[in-house]
Amino acid sequence: MAEESQKWVLMVTAQTPTNIAVIKYWGKRDETLILPVNDSISVTLDPEHLCTTTTVSVSPAFDQDRMWVNGKEISLSGRFQSSVREIRSRATDVHDKEKGIKISKKDWEKLNVQLLHTTIFLLLLDWLPQQLVLLVLFLPLQS
Repeated sequence: MAEESQKWVLMVTAQTPTNIAVIKYWGKRDETLILPVNDSISVTLDPEHLCTTTTVSVSPAFDQDRMWVNGKEISLSGRFQSSVREIRSRATDVHDKEKGIKISKKDWEKLNVQLLHTTIFLLLLDWLPQQLVLLVLFLPLQS
């Protein structure tokens, strides 16, 4: 791994559209074939305006795993801790010659991870009553 004294930060960002379940998914009737118990209907919103953005950062300078959702730091317990474990389990060797960063798969266990997650749709729900948001979203479907 790159020298621990170096203050590098490695970051990756992903953005996805918001998807709203109109008829909810209730689990799998067959785990092997991944068949659902019921049909579901969902609406995927325009990712240019209503999306989720997640940035994962890793650095030897971080003293602990941390996570922020919509600007508020949250406790890394339960399913959130599972997210950090999943990131580490899927991490691969990284070699960025330009930044002088070299991380082997085994080194990921020693590095702390920070996650920044922002969901524009959830921020919108904080500002407007949910009924108004749903009306605006589904009104065009009535035409």
